[in-house]
Amino acid sequence: MHYLLSFRSLTYAQRAARILERAGITGTVSRVPKAASTKGCAYCVIVAARHKERSLSILASAGVAPERVLLRHPDGTLEAGA
Repeated sequence: MHYLLSFRSLTYAQRAARILERAGITGTVSRVPKAASTKGCAYCVIVAARHKERSLSILASAGVAPERVLLRHPDGTLEAGA
């Protein structure tokens, strides 16, 4: 399972991915799936489930907290606020 940390723009998602990378957490920048996007064109950083809490803490400390957090199950379904 993976978490999608959603941001309002590509720039914020890229900034978040760089911050996480410096902390030793690999994050992949991607578009938020259309079915889960509430504001049209949104981007996310995908992180492994085991890194969720640490990632959120690091990003909050850096002032780059995500707008939404989505859990992506192995079958591809998304769960908001997990």
